[in-house]
Amino acid sequence: MRTQAVLTLALWLAVRASSQEAATHPTHAECSFSDGSRITVTYSLDPKGYRFVTDGSLVTVKGMRVPAGAYSLAPAKGSDNNWTLTMKKKIMEKGLLVVLPLLPMSTTTPAAASGFPVFFDHTGGSCTMHWPENKDTVLSLEFTKENADLPVVN
Repeated sequence: MRTQAVLTLALWLAVRASSQEAATHPTHAECSFSDGSRITVTYSLDPKGYRFVTDGSLVTVKGMRVPAGAYSLAPAKGSDNNWTLTMKKKIMEKGLLVVLPLLPMSTTTPAAASGFPVFFDHTGGSCTMHWPENKDTVLSLEFTKENADLPVVN
C-alpha cells in the first residue's frame, strides 16, 4: 500500500511539473502589420514541427513572394554553407504540395531570445523572423507586405 501511495505521489508531481514547464514556454511567435494582417509561427511536438501562417501575401527582402496561407518550415544549410528556408504548403482540396523557392536567410550572432525558438522583430513596415540555429548562430529572414503596385520576383 505504501509503495502505491509513493508511486501515485511521484506521478502526480511529474504531471504537475511538466504542465508548469509547458505553461512557461511559449508555443508561438507573432508579428502584426499596421493593416492588422499578421504572421504567426507555431511549434508542435507532433511530426509537423514548425508551422508558418500568414493571412496576407508577403514579400521577402530578397524579392521572393510568399502567398497567404499555412506552411511547414525547415531551415537548411547548403553545400555552399549558406542557409535557406524551405516553405511547403499543402493544398487540401487538390491533394497537392506547393514548395516555394528556397528563401535565402542571413546569419547573425545571437541576440536576446524570447523563450520560443522562433521570434520576430517588428521594424517599420517589416517583420524580421529570427531562428536560433545554435548558441552561436541566429538565422534571419525579413518579410514585408506585398505591394500590388510593385513587381515581385517569383
